[in-house]
Parts: sequence; structure tokens; C-alpha cells
Amino acid sequence: MSAVREKVRRLEQYFAFDDATADRVVEQTVDKLLERETARLTELKTRLEHQLSEFEQQYAIKSPDFYARFERGELGDSADFVEWSATCAMVENLNKRLALLK
Repeated sequence: MSAVREKVRRLEQYFAFDDATADRVVEQTVDKLLERETARLTELKTRLEHQLSEFEQQYAIKSPDFYARFERGELGDSADFVEWSATCAMVENLNKRLALLK
């Protein structure tokens, strides 16, 4: 991923030099990349939210309540709970990433 960061840094420097010279194709390409990444993350979030729903039905507790209790150490460390917790954290991370893209 450091190669991508380097390319983004170069683009930032290029546009900082003279934003007026930016080619419309470059702007459209960047827009498409952002749209593509947003769609990819949204699709992943949908799949993970489906997994959360399955846990919620199985254990009759909403994910935010589960996650708070799990983080306080109230629920033990069964494999399901560890997976559920990790899924909650991944959805939270995706929400943050999606907010940055919008």
C-alpha cells in the first residue's frame, strides 16, 4: 500500500503546483476510483452486517449491546463471541473509512 500512498502524494504535489492545469480526465478518473472504493466497501459492509444479524438472531442481543458487554469482559471468549466482536470492529472501521470517502 505504500506505493499507492506515494502515488497519491505525487498527485497532491502536482495539483498543489497548479490546480488550473489539472486535466478533466484525471479528475474523472479520481472520481471513478473513489466511487469504486465506496461501492466495494459498502458491499463488504452489507455482507458483514448480514453476519451481525445472524449472531443477533442466534443470541437474541443487538450487536452494540453485545460489543459493549464483550469489551467489558462480561461474556467470555467463545469462538462465536470473538468472531462477532471482530465483525463489529470491522463494521465500525468500514463506517469510518466510508465517511472519509464521502
